Amino acid sequence: MGENVNSKPTILCMYSGGIDSTGVLHQLMTNEKYKEHPLIVHHIHIMNRENRTIAEAAAVNSILSYYQKNTDRKFLVTESTFNTRGFAPLRSNRFPFDMDVCAFFAGNICAARKDIEYVAMGRTKTDIESGGNNFMYRMKRAQAIFKSVLSLEEGTLPQYIFPVLDFSKEEIWDFLPEQVRNNTWWCRRPVYEEGKRPKACGKCQTCNDVKDFANAGV
Repeated sequence: MGENVNSKPTILCMYSGGIDSTGVLHQLMTNEKYKEHPLIVHHIHIMNRENRTIAEAAAVNSILSYYQKNTDRKFLVTESTFNTRGFAPLRSNRFPFDMDVCAFFAGNICAARKDIEYVAMGRTKTDIESGGNNFMYRMKRAQAIFKSVLSLEEGTLPQYIFPVLDFSKEEIWDFLPEQVRNNTWWCRRPVYEEGKRPKACGKCQTCNDVKDFANAGV
């Protein structure tokens, strides 16, 4: 997978395989506003007590394969791993939020790649309308982490962009191609059965958020 040789700045897409970030990826792949920008798609294998890593990786691989085969958009795929399973002896009810982890890795990638000027993240209309003050606080903290990582870098810092800010989760679901939509992953507590694809639990918050428009299992 190559990168476009272009004078326009590079966009870094932090990609989880979920509905929101897949909406972002689809916009970056198809919207003329973004198509001339070189694109890096980065997935973090977040290993924690929710055990989502395998399910998310399967979604990411399937969806990226779809875009490689069905569009002429060139993009570079990179990945990293963040493992907090060793936190278990602490018996803590908290562990690093995905948003914070993404901000940390995005900042380090931008420090390594000076051509990146934009970091595309999956903030949606649903987040703004239902997330309340807690969501906005977490967003500000994540961006503070991002800026802190880049605090010793010279020049203008890259900025976050939100290509699906004007869309709800359901609207994103509706505009995604069927094959892409059916391979997204949203559940926080996947159910694994030997020899079968991961299934959504149907009980966690994100399962409840999408139950009215998305399939119950994957």
